[in-house]
Amino acid sequence: MYDLLIKGGRVIDPAQKLDDQLDIAVNGDKIACVTKNISPTESKQVIDAKGKIVTPGLIDSHCHVYSKQNPPGTEPDTVGVNQGVTTVVDGGSAGHTTLADFKKEIATARTTVYCLLHIGSLGQKTVPELRNWEEINLDATAAVIQANRDLIRGIKIRLLGDLISREGVEVVKTAQKAAKMFDLPLVVHMGDLEQRVAPTLTQETLPLLEAGDILTHLYNFNWGGCMRDDGTFLPELKQAMQRGVILDIGRGRIHLNFKVAKNGLSHGILPTTISSDIVAPSITDRVYGLTAVMSTLLELGLTLTQVIEMSTINPARALSLDDRIGSLKPGMVADISIIELLSSKWEIVDSEKKKLTLTRLLSPVSTVKLGQPLPTVKGLGKPPATA
Repeated sequence: MYDLLIKGGRVIDPAQKLDDQLDIAVNGDKIACVTKNISPTESKQVIDAKGKIVTPGLIDSHCHVYSKQNPPGTEPDTVGVNQGVTTVVDGGSAGHTTLADFKKEIATARTTVYCLLHIGSLGQKTVPELRNWEEINLDATAAVIQANRDLIRGIKIRLLGDLISREGVEVVKTAQKAAKMFDLPLVVHMGDLEQRVAPTLTQETLPLLEAGDILTHLYNFNWGGCMRDDGTFLPELKQAMQRGVILDIGRGRIHLNFKVAKNGLSHGILPTTISSDIVAPSITDRVYGLTAVMSTLLELGLTLTQVIEMSTINPARALSLDDRIGSLKPGMVADISIIELLSSKWEIVDSEKKKLTLTRLLSPVSTVKLGQPLPTVKGLGKPPATA
């Protein structure tokens, strides 16, 4: 007798190359089996998923869920299980001096929360961060990582601010030391709205990145982005891709430019991971949630399987979590997202407030977290409809 049966949905699990009408059985907090024609009488509880899409639990690998960062992050469950997302990764809101407080804030979340640790001691409490070398302490950072090995999945640095404007890649190399101490990815934000860093900083940084390191805000058109004014992309970006550097969307309100995205997709510059970079204000402004970002990339030309892969197994692998989440293989954690693909018209705008009409929208229906069914919050994560 199974504890839970999700019956009759279209199961899309790119990790297993599955796309079929299947049933998923759960025992406790683990996947028991995925197959056809499991009788409802074999389970204590049944979810009818007919007409819905069932995926491994969605993973937002770059968002902000710490209220004391600037701008303030949101509550994990608001952008997590309430929107069909089972795991979120805070993108460097906290540094070594603020991580303890961050942990207090996320303690009661039903959504699983991991984080990237900012190389700056205060994280993004002050913006721009990293005003001087005194705000970096490798010994203290290492001690915090050692005490929080499962929580911390990478080291974050942003290519902006006073110190990086003066010292350039030397600051990146320092952050890289912390990452290498613990075999963690270095996660690099590119794009400086104040245009203070050297125009060549991204070009100088890209060759430093190694396989498994992550470059976020792939499709921005801010100062320090990867697309030149003539529409060509930095050769260093393509070289980084060939080395195995992970490319992340990091949508945000100011980090997705539709022109750059269309150009990148047409030239084979595809993201590895789709993430929201959501903060509290962007829940109702441009970003909305992970499924809205997935829908945007779907409209721009990616396939349904691709956007699910980039929101499940790819981030799980990028953050060394694929032994527990990212797939529906038997024995994996029973984190499952049930979504539907709606057809109508919704309006999305980019960093320059250029409009894009979505004709298909991935909308969360319900969440299974650690084997427990949870409702989503109606309307949360949806952009405004135009028809």
